[in-house]
Amino acid sequence: MQRPTRLLCAMILCALFPVPALAGAWLRDEGAAFLSFSITLEEPQDWGAPDGYGAFYGEYGLTPDLTLGLDLGTDESGKSKAFAFAVLPFKRDGMLINFEIGAGVDDGDPALRPGVSIGRPITLAGLGGWFNVDTRATITQGHDPVFASDITLGLITSKRTKMFVQLQQGGPMSDPDWLRVASSVIWQMTPDRHLELGVTTGITGAESLGLKLGIWQEF
Repeated sequence: MQRPTRLLCAMILCALFPVPALAGAWLRDEGAAFLSFSITLEEPQDWGAPDGYGAFYGEYGLTPDLTLGLDLGTDESGKSKAFAFAVLPFKRDGMLINFEIGAGVDDGDPALRPGVSIGRPITLAGLGGWFNVDTRATITQGHDPVFASDITLGLITSKRTKMFVQLQQGGPMSDPDWLRVASSVIWQMTPDRHLELGVTTGITGAESLGLKLGIWQEF
């Protein structure tokens, strides 16, 4: 793969077009790949030991109209997930819309995970950025569907830094939803690699405070 193609997403992030590294409503370019690994540590428990969870996420642009991905990890309750998914475009101009269909395992049960992402580039206070809404439903046999939505506002603050704030909501239809706010700052360490440092704050039904450390890698 030629070097300009490999670096296209990083160039976009840093200067040319305000989109997030986690694609959301933006498909990967053909032949472009993205990987991220993150660990979130919660507040220490009563016995003084911190609790936490990790996630691995990857995307690959198979064609201009098809992005494939993997979403693996656990959550603060200890439940595990492992999904393979495909993302297809529905609307490319103005407000971008993608459809996603995923299949895998949720806490040991076979599951389907359809979703939709809506986003667009924005300009705020003279800074380029992006606005994105991701909504997914995890469907397993014998359980209520679990819905999760992320509303993200991101800004490119310099050629090497960007930041975003995200409102995260979800839960099964039969239980009260959880709601939290997550914010992160991302530093470009090399043209292909970024470091993420973030904080999560629970509003209801989620951990009260968490610290997130992540690595983003593009190919």
